[in-house]
Amino acid sequence: MFFGGKKQVTNPATNSSSADDANTQLPSKPRQLAAGGVIGIASAIFGIGGGSLTVPYLTRYGVVMQKAVGTSAACGLPIAIAGALGFMFFGMQQRIDVPNTIGFVHIYAFLGISIMSFFTAKLGAKVAHILSPELLKKCFALLLTVVGCYFLYKGLV
Repeated sequence: MFFGGKKQVTNPATNSSSADDANTQLPSKPRQLAAGGVIGIASAIFGIGGGSLTVPYLTRYGVVMQKAVGTSAACGLPIAIAGALGFMFFGMQQRIDVPNTIGFVHIYAFLGISIMSFFTAKLGAKVAHILSPELLKKCFALLLTVVGCYFLYKGLV
């Protein structure tokens, strides 16, 4: 199959193409570090874990969608740990008396969501690997659109 004037050779084991891998040209290390800093700050401010910014950043530079999602998932752990510790620390300094919280982190919500996410993430990774990069991009775009519309609606109403 030809796409964009280049022959696509798909590896069935990874569902990725060698042409996509060959075209991956990430920016310089200083630019990657700057992007990581912006993604980290924005992720902590908005509580988004980095995926909604890391995936578009990587795909912009030619990283195959599944690899961008996988890399984003790996980057999410340090972002989440640093963000959670920051919200705990700064929340405790404000001495807000809300039951079942440590700073700004609600313990029961944290436990319930993180435990279920831990067990279901493997299924999500399997589905992401099965989907074509194009369909995965469309699903990701739809998710971001729905979430964006929800917050616009809640902000305006």
